[in-house]
Amino acid sequence: MRVYILSDLHLEFTDLQLPSFAPGSLDLVVLAGDIHKLDKGVRWANETFSCDVLYVLGNHEFYSGHFDRTLEKARSAAQSHVHVLENESYVAGGIRFLGTTGWTDFGSTGDVSAAMSMARSTMNDYRMIRADQNYRRLRPVDVAIRNQRAKIWLAGELEKPFSGKTVVITHHAPILEVSDSEHEGHLNAAYCNSWYDLVDRADGWIFGHTHHSIDTVLAGCRLISNQRGYPGERCGFDPGKVVKF
Repeated sequence: MRVYILSDLHLEFTDLQLPSFAPGSLDLVVLAGDIHKLDKGVRWANETFSCDVLYVLGNHEFYSGHFDRTLEKARSAAQSHVHVLENESYVAGGIRFLGTTGWTDFGSTGDVSAAMSMARSTMNDYRMIRADQNYRRLRPVDVAIRNQRAKIWLAGELEKPFSGKTVVITHHAPILEVSDSEHEGHLNAAYCNSWYDLVDRADGWIFGHTHHSIDTVLAGCRLISNQRGYPGERCGFDPGKVVKF
């Protein structure tokens, strides 16, 4: 199966001209978050691709939106070939794809309180995303709760027998080792989880968020990110990144 992998395109800043692919040369597109704000990335995917697309929202999709309602609006905007996944599976070509944003529990660097405090004071998520019925600002604890739900769901799905390969799609990185550690100290915990036990059970893992592209194998799992990043940033992005599973 030929899978075209993209994330962190940040089309809210600059447009992107993608390479032309011959008709039928792609079986699936995976968009691992931070494509555009709100439902604009889904609408872009509707028009840009004709094959099936698996889309996991990133934190930037929620900017200027609500922690729950943004997902609902993204799903409503999706055409039939674009599948917005949040704690959902999708089987194609004999491969099981498990999709969830993931978020983080802020524990991967060893001090949850310090990581939460640093994230809340430095990251735009906690100014740009609203939550709850009164549309208050997002808090790190909201993210940690969402992360726990994602982990429980992923663990349950990975326990279910499946005859083919299983590839997980998240926005946040599953483990620290796939980040380039550009963020200082405990801020890394806002970008990476400590999901070693889950990585061990997957054949592949596609992610974004770190603005560091990588394609490596750890514990028998192929971990892949292909991130464009912000204008002027060098993230190792390959606009023609097609992977065979």
